[in-house]
Amino acid sequence: TDIDNPWVGWAVQSVQTTTGKAPALLPNFGGSLPNDVFTDILGLPTVWVPHSYPGCSQHAPDEHILKPVTAEALRIMAGLFWDLGEKGK
Repeated sequence: TDIDNPWVGWAVQSVQTTTGKAPALLPNFGGSLPNDVFTDILGLPTVWVPHSYPGCSQHAPDEHILKPVTAEALRIMAGLFWDLGEKGK
């Protein structure tokens, strides 16, 4: 989704409200995510919210996540869903 899309701004604000800090906003994300199906075919905006940190050894035999990262990830996702419900009122 284009970073100028209003939903991107909404998601950034939601994450910032939940965590108290501005998230990193990256316009592209490599990998095998099916985002193009949602954006190009269905015309729906997509926002990718990764829950990791640089030393996690993602997809390696010793991949791991830290408890504080997990706790923050749960807060972020709960905040996004909460704010989405509020937006629908």
